[in-house]
Amino acid sequence: MKTYLFYDTETSGLNPSFDQILTFAGIRTDTNFKEIDRYSITIRLRKDIVPSPKAFITHGLSFNELSGGIDEYDAALKIHEIVNTADTISFGYNSLNFDDEFLRFMFYRNLLDPYSHQYKDGCGRMDALPLTVIYRVFNPECLKWPELNGKSSLKLDLIASENAFITQGRAHEAMNDVEALIELCKRLCSADKDIWCYCLDFFNKSLDSQRINNIQSNFTIANRAFKTGIMVSLPFGAKLNYLAPVIYIGQSIPYSNQSLWMRLDTKGSKEKDEKAAQKEKLDLSDLTIIRKKFGDELFILPPLERFKNKLSESSRQSANENLQKIRQDSENFFEIIKSHLEYRYPDIPDIDPDAALYQEGFFSSREKMQCSLFHQTENNRKYTVLDQLDNGRIKTLAGRILYRNSLVPDEMPDQERVSPPNDNSVKGYKGDTKFSCGEGIEELDEIEKLSLNLSLNLNQNQKNIVVELREYIEKLRQQQAALQ
Repeated sequence: MKTYLFYDTETSGLNPSFDQILTFAGIRTDTNFKEIDRYSITIRLRKDIVPSPKAFITHGLSFNELSGGIDEYDAALKIHEIVNTADTISFGYNSLNFDDEFLRFMFYRNLLDPYSHQYKDGCGRMDALPLTVIYRVFNPECLKWPELNGKSSLKLDLIASENAFITQGRAHEAMNDVEALIELCKRLCSADKDIWCYCLDFFNKSLDSQRINNIQSNFTIANRAFKTGIMVSLPFGAKLNYLAPVIYIGQSIPYSNQSLWMRLDTKGSKEKDEKAAQKEKLDLSDLTIIRKKFGDELFILPPLERFKNKLSESSRQSANENLQKIRQDSENFFEIIKSHLEYRYPDIPDIDPDAALYQEGFFSSREKMQCSLFHQTENNRKYTVLDQLDNGRIKTLAGRILYRNSLVPDEMPDQERVSPPNDNSVKGYKGDTKFSCGEGIEELDEIEKLSLNLSLNLNQNQKNIVVELREYIEKLRQQQAALQ
């Protein structure tokens, strides 16, 4: 039987490679939203992580709450089992852009399959945020829509408050957000079940691919036929009704799971008169290329009138102008799309093993065997299998599991106590760096400055957290200095 696993996480920061999940909350329901089971997991803060003060004053978790949690390795095993229960559809809010990536990297650095919950044994993933966007555009009467600072907002806590959802906890508390998410999905589904069912199929990779393939080519450039569509995405913003006209330019050559779409409603950065604009060649900076994976949070609608009518007037006008511009400079257009279709992400030569999931790829069969050996060994004996792990990344990640989860015996040599340093020399997959003690202190200074001039109102719990964080991060910085 298919079940929904509505879930939410709170984290130590925003970087899925180097930050960690602190709390995981989930409610399993049937497809009619009837509750079956609940899960609540609190995870101790790892000793190699510098917590982000901005994250902590948002979710409000205290060090006292986290101290009662379990180690990340044990949590990873539990959560992996939950989301990989046969026929589970993991369902979050903005989860495909955030929570799911945190899960993926947590599974990876703990030597668990990072992707099986996306496809294996009838499992899959869905995200209520793009569904909410669709209802906001095509059935706006279904809810009261909140505003934040005079602008339309689709934040879950604001929607819950505006529509008086009944929940048991505070906003940004994981279980509270899960309860709000279920209530939101109930409201959307009951408002228009046809829209609900239509949208769920966007998360099915084969059906999403089929829908795109069924869009008829309707635009010709130098005897080459192209198809246009309408992309739905929150970042496009309320002013554009969260919609953008796009043209399909093909499948990525190195990455078969990526389709490429060019936005047609963007303009160049310089003001030009009409004659100059017609003569000028297309520039890569003029039009945005969007990479979409089948079954992801980007929805593609066919260019039917009932959908096109929802486009803003400025979007329609810009799209017509850009299509004309493309026709007038087809040779340059083909060069542009060729460069994007052939593009490969650059390797980061000194990438940290924790962040190497995408660069190193799936675990091989041999690596999976070594992962299984590690998991099957009793915790107090896991260090004895390190010498049997002859794969570089598996041995490194296994060593870090031992260190982070206090599974290292006193007699183990210091060089085996593997952990990345607490500074920003640690490189991530985007060329980014690990959050450092210095950055943590800077965030604290900024928060305290905003609080003093009343630009930021902190409650007593948040004030206590700020004091705890400063003490904690200063201690980490002293420890780091002593090691250098």
